[in-house]
Amino acid sequence: MTKLNFLESVISKIKAVAQVGKNRICLASLLVFVLIVILAAVFLNLPKPAAPLVVDTPTAPDLTATVKETAGSVSIKQAGQENFSAAGVGDILQLHGELQTGPSSTARLDLPSGTIIRVAPSSLFTLEVNKQTSNGLTTTLNLTLGQIFIILKSGSLDVMVPSGVASVRGSFMSALIYPGSGKVFVECLEGHCAANNSAGNVDLTNGQKGILVYTGAGADQLPQVTVMNQNDYASWLAISPESTDAVHQNGGSQNGGKSGPNCQPTHDNPCK
Repeated sequence: MTKLNFLESVISKIKAVAQVGKNRICLASLLVFVLIVILAAVFLNLPKPAAPLVVDTPTAPDLTATVKETAGSVSIKQAGQENFSAAGVGDILQLHGELQTGPSSTARLDLPSGTIIRVAPSSLFTLEVNKQTSNGLTTTLNLTLGQIFIILKSGSLDVMVPSGVASVRGSFMSALIYPGSGKVFVECLEGHCAANNSAGNVDLTNGQKGILVYTGAGADQLPQVTVMNQNDYASWLAISPESTDAVHQNGGSQNGGKSGPNCQPTHDNPCK
């Protein structure tokens, strides 16, 4: 074999090897490409990550009072408003709102707990506090004028009055501001009630009445405790039909719960 033939033979073998290497490289590249395509397809078909679960935390409803009954002139002034406007059944008394009744006019409001507030004629009060606690609904009213009757279903309710507080933990209580005498009368028709002023606290129960003096002599003395009279029972029957059984069970059955012969009570001029 000549040197030329030998060189040609070597070159041919190198080209053959190179061609094989080239084919192998192409095959490897093709395999890599196919693998990339497969992986891309798998990735694209993977389920998308679920969006973070957002749980709406229910907010507590506004603890308000709902007007259930009206008779005569009844009006509401919400917090921030300048004037009173006529109230009707279904209207809402918001926190710090005021409700007033005119002469010969009454209203009923219900709290979320089922507690009933009966408002006598010529009365004015403000819903000061109304919140849920571990002991149920806690409510505070500010009585400015007249009389309100509370039929407590659960929780507790306080009535702020001149010089003191009337409280009920169950279940029938009335608070009356009587300007003619400078006194507040807290009537505990049934259950557990209390009258409190700067001098201290007195507990009241079935058929008892606490008297707080807010002007003149006696304003700094412990509330006086006495018994409800027929005029008191008559007021309950006139304003709160829910009280009928309690009136007759706790002393109002005398004289049919009517007032005495020498006094015909009205809420503009109650007999006490």
